[in-house]
This record gives sequence, C-alpha cells and structure tokens, in this order.
Amino acid sequence: MKEHPSVILVGETFPASRTTQRANAMQAMGCRVDSVATTPPETDYETRPDLIARLRYRLRIPGDPAAANARLLDRVTSDTDVIWLEAARMIEAKTLWRAKEINPDIQILCYSEDDLMNPRNRSRQQEQILPIVDLWVTTKSFNADRLELPSLGVRKILFVNNSYDPGVHRPVELKPEDRTVYGSPISFVGSFEKPRSNSLLALAEAGLKVRVWGNGWESMTKSHENLRIEGRPAYNDEFAKVVAGTPINLCFLRHANRDLQTCRSIELPSCGGFMVHERNEEISHLFPENVSAVYFTGDRELCRVCHEWLSRDRDRKAVAAAGMKRVGEMQMTHADNIQRIFDRLIGIAAGSAK
Repeated sequence: MKEHPSVILVGETFPASRTTQRANAMQAMGCRVDSVATTPPETDYETRPDLIARLRYRLRIPGDPAAANARLLDRVTSDTDVIWLEAARMIEAKTLWRAKEINPDIQILCYSEDDLMNPRNRSRQQEQILPIVDLWVTTKSFNADRLELPSLGVRKILFVNNSYDPGVHRPVELKPEDRTVYGSPISFVGSFEKPRSNSLLALAEAGLKVRVWGNGWESMTKSHENLRIEGRPAYNDEFAKVVAGTPINLCFLRHANRDLQTCRSIELPSCGGFMVHERNEEISHLFPENVSAVYFTGDRELCRVCHEWLSRDRDRKAVAAAGMKRVGEMQMTHADNIQRIFDRLIGIAAGSAK
C-alpha cells in the first residue's frame, strides 16, 4: 500500500458527520479520497426514515437508497488501495468480491463505533462480509476479545479510541450574545434515551439548571422548569460554542451499546470543556479522575458532583485544561487514528506478500 493511499470511503457523508471529518483528515494527509454516500443527498441525521426503511431496519436487511453498492464498484480501479466502510450496513458481499476481482490488491476495512455483538447493530449484509474484510476497526475494546468479533468470523481486528477533528472540536471565544444563545450552568449534547432523561430530571429536581441539545427530547419540553430542551442538535461550531458556554458538560454512555467511551468522551475535552462522565475503568485510565475529568456512578453522585464543582471555578478550569492537554498527549485526532489504521493495513499487506 502506498504511503498516501487512494481511498474509497463509503458512509454517511452529511456535513456534520464524523465520516466527513475523517474524509477531510485523509485528504489533509495527502490521500486521494472518493466518497460514496449511503444516504440520498437530501437526507441528514434529522431525516426520519419512512415505514419501509424502519421495517427493513428491524429485519436487519437495510435497503440501498443511494445505490451505494453500484457507485462503489463504479469507482474501483487498479489504483484503489483501500475501501473504507463506515456505517455502510447495506454493502453486500458480492460487491466486495467483485471489487477484489477488479483489483486483487485492494484492502477492505470496516470502521465501527457500535457494539457489533448486539445483533441490532449489525445487518445481515454485514454478517456476510465479515470474513471478506481485511481489517475490522472498532472503538469498543471488548469487541476485540477472541470470544467477540473474531468468533463471528472477523479475521483481523484493531481497537482504537474515539477521536476528534481539531478544526471543529477546539476552544472558542464566545461573544456576549453567544452566551445567551448557548450558555447554561450544565449542558448535555446527545440524543434521547430514557436513562439519560431520568438523570437530567434528577439534576433539575435537585435545583440545577440544565440545557439539552439533541434529537428525540420533545416529550421532555415541559417536564421541569430547570430543564431547557432546545429541540435540535448542536453540531460543529455550535457544539464548540455550547461547550465554551457551559461550566459542566455531561457525558452519558449508551448502556445498550456497552459504551465505555463515546465520541463525546474525546470531543468535550478537546473543546476545552470540563467533563462530568459516567465512571468506568477504561475512560478513567484515559482521563484520570479529578485530574482531567470528573466521574459519577448513579444519579445521586451526579447531583452531588455537579453541585460541588459548579462552585469550584478555579479547580474546574484546571481540570478542563488538563483534559485538553491529555487529549493532545494521547494523539487522538482523526488523522492520528487513520495513520494507526493505515500502518496496520501495511503490516497486513506485508504479511500476505511473504
């Protein structure tokens, strides 16, 4: 594989997506990137799937509304080094076999931020391509265990921590009017889940004002006077402004996904935010407790921690600065992870050539 490979990246290519951020990082690294969208051009994260799409999702046989399989094959040439699949649940085994017929040296990788051991997180098409993929990249450390993804037929697997875009996730200076638009003592940016809503209500009932950005929170709009539901997400520059205007930034995990860390676990400190995160051994190893992040287990401790740290301005700023420094020390940009992945692909190619 070349030092700056030619990549076909298949995924959700909305402006706010991390797939787009990774494509931009690859281009900045000198790679030639050809993006293939898995969704029609008029859709984004807020687009509600129609009934047929929802039924196909439940049956784990997603459709291909953007003709991603055909468009992928149209782009494969003898010069293509890598097919990078990301949230590409509809790509079929026959598509990848045909790609390898066109170019036997092509390497195929899947990048996943979900727990693939949960059948709801993988399609039947994905199950069929598992043995074809040269490298499966996961942000779930436990998925690399031999009893997990390897037991499903994955041949090579690489765990990477979540990553961030330094051009997007960075500290910003707020104008006075920005503080009105984005500021709050406590904020959460993310989609609705019942455990999250319970925790946010606990904070509100404890007398703490919380602002929530994300999809699916409509039912909570009038749930408590201390809980402000924005009714929309905050992406890119708006996300950075929310973090800058918030003394305490919450990071909840998705327990159905067995999360130990999420993209927010890295994006919040990279924006210079003070992060209050659900406690577990993996994340506290990355960000030592009360040094570069603060942790909680359960709503009672969450309320206590938020009450305590809202009054500790100097200490809170020191922890936030340490978190941002820690992200830099661990080299957690998208480009850093992409280079780790390419290095592993080079090693795999060298091994197969022997």
